[in-house]
Amino acid sequence: MLDIEWTYPVHKPAERAQPTRQGETVAAPIDGALPASEAWQLVADGDKRPLLVMRECELCKGTDHALLNRSLDNEQTVLLTGWFRCVKLPPNVLDEKHPLHVLFQRSKEGERIPHLFFANADGTSRKALPGDQTQAELWDVMFGFLDECYTGDAKKCVKELRALLSDFDTLDALEVDAKVRIDKELEKNGPSSPKIKKLNEDQADLQKRRAKLVAREKELRALVKLESEKPAAPAAASGK
Repeated sequence: MLDIEWTYPVHKPAERAQPTRQGETVAAPIDGALPASEAWQLVADGDKRPLLVMRECELCKGTDHALLNRSLDNEQTVLLTGWFRCVKLPPNVLDEKHPLHVLFQRSKEGERIPHLFFANADGTSRKALPGDQTQAELWDVMFGFLDECYTGDAKKCVKELRALLSDFDTLDALEVDAKVRIDKELEKNGPSSPKIKKLNEDQADLQKRRAKLVAREKELRALVKLESEKPAAPAAASGK
């Protein structure tokens, strides 16, 4: 539940015919930045969820520091990312020839380039953040997109999901304890010990409890649906 599901878009450049010194013709890739419309299509890849796009820099390469605060509780932030398509781009996205350069292109000289931004799947309603924003500022933007793009009470769902995390923590501790007791009993009295059956049954019960928690997590997330997934309103009956 506390893993961000990042995607890493890869552009496959088109090819063009290019003559060699021997007079033969070979296919060579066409490099360069994509136009904006193609860049948005590449990062969204048909996903209708709003976008969370983060670029890495050389200082924070391989980390999520631009999104997550190293000194604060980030549970809510990570849970909220489940309703976004999270895209991570390499530091060289700032190079003019990078296929997705347009997403982080300066609109004017000297403009500070953000570390991350949020946008609708088609690139509209873009909201950039510097990377050193407060959690309150970050959550305000994320909930804003959820209010715009989804139906359902996201804040209530996140609150219940955070409570569910505590249940998972409790279950983790119980499962570790159960495994330790089984290992000790096996070491002391072997697999034929009469206590092993009961210990295995206790462990199986814990696995059933985990399955119920996983099912509950899916139920909670399903309460918040994309606006585009809402069923169409029934056609009004014609009066006579």
